[in-house]
Amino acid sequence: MMNKKLKILFFLVSLFILIFGAYVYKLHAFAVEGNKIFEQRCLVVNPPLISYKNSFLKFADYLKNPDKYSGDEVKGFFDGYIAGMRKYVEEESKWLDADKKYMNSWDFKLIEPWYMKQAGEYQWKLYEGYRDDTKYLLVMYDQGKLSEDIDIKQKDARDRRDKYSQLYFDLVDKASKINDWRKMFGRVPIPKGCTEKNMNIPNTTGVLDNNDPTLPSPAAVPVNDVDSAI
Repeated sequence: MMNKKLKILFFLVSLFILIFGAYVYKLHAFAVEGNKIFEQRCLVVNPPLISYKNSFLKFADYLKNPDKYSGDEVKGFFDGYIAGMRKYVEEESKWLDADKKYMNSWDFKLIEPWYMKQAGEYQWKLYEGYRDDTKYLLVMYDQGKLSEDIDIKQKDARDRRDKYSQLYFDLVDKASKINDWRKMFGRVPIPKGCTEKNMNIPNTTGVLDNNDPTLPSPAAVPVNDVDSAI
């Protein structure tokens, strides 16, 4: 009788260890996979983003100091700005698709802590807002005129960007104070592909008056990895 009880106990303990080990392994695996997706942001999404913002800053400087640059330089700034926005929208869209696929997996939804899932969703929506904002700037440029319909869509994109940016950073601050043993298995280093060069996004806020229609103005994009932030 005692041997039977010991066998049952041994079986239950072994089963617990097996399930716990699989759960911990999956937690860390998700962190590693999320880190790889974030690294792709640094390597593929950020370069055209940084490039077009730098071009915008140079063109904006030309508007304030027209005698400072040659005509060819000015044309290069503007062409770089438009081409960079197109490339950014393309790469951001691909990244959003990859990130959504990662977050929509059944095991991610089942295993990840609630605050990781929520932060991931907020982050995805704020990046979508930034992408859409840039997309509608391009639509206005391609049309060559202001459009009330596009203006409404761009305003909605910026409202979503601001809303989810605030929700994301508020949640990151809240989650950082949560005492959760699972966090130790979700910690990963900053990806090797993410460097100061491709993570330092130029700040274009307030460079031009918001009512100046001469050049569509981009917004600053935050770069935060959910895992490392929490």
